[in-house]
Amino acid sequence: MRARPVDIERVARSMVAAALKQGFVHPLAGTSKLELRVAELITENFQQEQKLEAEAEKLAASHAREMAGMDQRRIIQGIKERLARERGFSL
Repeated sequence: MRARPVDIERVARSMVAAALKQGFVHPLAGTSKLELRVAELITENFQQEQKLEAEAEKLAASHAREMAGMDQRRIIQGIKERLARERGFSL
């Protein structure tokens, strides 16, 4: 699933608003800069996850003969989870 920039911005605004309301953060540069940075971090995370998935698909394709008849989506998901765990990446 691909997240649209407008959706990412909305999530970032909600996260910042919740953090401010609960007193978890006290922005020095203003909330708009904080919202922008959170949106950037979310976008970077999605990009890293897409790269991870592409690598998992490539690995699954290279072993396709060995896994004939198995559910490809589950195989790719398993490889993706293993790669994420090895790299310390949270899915």
